[in-house]
Amino acid sequence: MTGSTPRTDQWGGGAPPARPEYRPQSGAPAGAEVPPRKDEPFEEAAFADDQVRDWDNGTETAAIGKLGYMPKEPRRRSDFQKVRSRARKSSPIPKIIIGVVVLALVGGGVWWFMSRPPGDETATGADAGLTYAGSEEPCGLVDAAPLEALVDGTEPESVAGAEEKSSGWVQSCSMTYGEPERAAALLEVEGMVFDSDAKASVNFELGTGDIGEMGEAWTPVDPAPSVGDESAAVARVVAEGTSNYHLHVKDDNVYVVVRLSVAPDTAVDEQGLTDLATELANAYLERWQDAS
Repeated sequence: MTGSTPRTDQWGGGAPPARPEYRPQSGAPAGAEVPPRKDEPFEEAAFADDQVRDWDNGTETAAIGKLGYMPKEPRRRSDFQKVRSRARKSSPIPKIIIGVVVLALVGGGVWWFMSRPPGDETATGADAGLTYAGSEEPCGLVDAAPLEALVDGTEPESVAGAEEKSSGWVQSCSMTYGEPERAAALLEVEGMVFDSDAKASVNFELGTGDIGEMGEAWTPVDPAPSVGDESAAVARVVAEGTSNYHLHVKDDNVYVVVRLSVAPDTAVDEQGLTDLATELANAYLERWQDAS
């Protein structure tokens, strides 16, 4: 009935259920003491261990395992994870992408090289508004007629060189009259082409900066020969042995060096070498300008 008090014979008169009476197991000695009641919660009592803790015997690992935790040692990846990892590492897609990028870069470079306008490899010359352009045949620019009187009709052996360098176009011509050991004369003309007048001036200054420190036998020529925009010369004239003469010339966008050596029996003094080198340099520049 609603509102009625519980009967005293129900649940022990409102008290909590009585603890079951302890009954010793069969075979237990008579008079065995009843184990004391522990107040731990159920969860703690379930894992209670009154023995001495020993972290080296593995009991704690086993107890933790009951809670669902697995130490790192026995963990193993699933077969699906292994297969997916191997597939990711062995996937050809990254290699294909890299190959496509490399091919695109190489193809672009080849297309640019092939599509350049003719003559674009030499930015100097008349097309660029400059006086001189690089020549593939530098020995064809040399007029060696002034040397004929010194070499007694000996034909020269010529060696030419021409190449594009980081500093600019460099061309050279070497002409040897007779055997190298007994040559009557040796003429070398080296020309460097730049894409501006200023660069030619800078290289001229660098080339002639130490012209007065070549040794006691070398004498700076003063005044310098009148050729090109700027010039400087140094001579080595000896009574016995080979005499040498170096003439440095800067004209517009080129820097030219004329090196002349003559045998002892030619009997040419410093003024004679100056006249020869000046004539050779003027003829070279005139032909070069016409060829550009």
